[in-house]
Amino acid sequence: MQFWVLLTRITHQSVKNPYIYMVRVVMYIALSFMVGTMYSGVGEAARESQSLEEADRAAQKLLPCLFYVQAFLVFMSVAVLPFFLEQRDVFRRERANGDIVCLPYVVANFLAGLPCIALISLISTVLVVQLADLNGFGDFFLNLLLSLIVAESLMHLIGAAQPHYIIGMALGAGMFGMFMLCEGFMVPKQDIPAGWKWGYHLAFHTYSFKWFMHNQFSGEDGGLVG
Repeated sequence: MQFWVLLTRITHQSVKNPYIYMVRVVMYIALSFMVGTMYSGVGEAARESQSLEEADRAAQKLLPCLFYVQAFLVFMSVAVLPFFLEQRDVFRRERANGDIVCLPYVVANFLAGLPCIALISLISTVLVVQLADLNGFGDFFLNLLLSLIVAESLMHLIGAAQPHYIIGMALGAGMFGMFMLCEGFMVPKQDIPAGWKWGYHLAFHTYSFKWFMHNQFSGEDGGLVG
């Protein structure tokens, strides 16, 4: 019963304050459109080129595109923190009064945020995949969706432990920045110093980027470089 009441209340709060999500949606639309047009048709060139040199050149162009989508679109999840902290203050008051417990609230808050994350992932996938002519719409969407879910969950975890949203956003930005550096694009895995190898394995960016790469370059649709 408590779970349904909390889910309904959090959902109503989101509906009554649409600007919180709409601002994020507009940001993702603008950046995804820019990425898609910046790399317009490069996917087809990598897939259809009959020359290995041309296919390799097109594939090399796509690497920064895939990195940017995986890294920066996920990085923007830090924007969710101020809204979460507003809800946290209400939660603390109600929990101190014995009105609610943690588990139903956490699950309800997680489920209430899924529609917006799914919408952002779908819009970004449509714009980037269609304009840049990338492979595997379904895998691209699922990968981005799961990455955003993990990123926002991490921001909620950080927000629950910090007294002020600026501190939380700084910690989240630093963590995502480290993950971006360690994921294997800027510095290949074999060149990462031994003391930072743990960052490569810890970062969820690593596995997301690998999935994007596999989705784009594996199989028959991967072209000559596949």
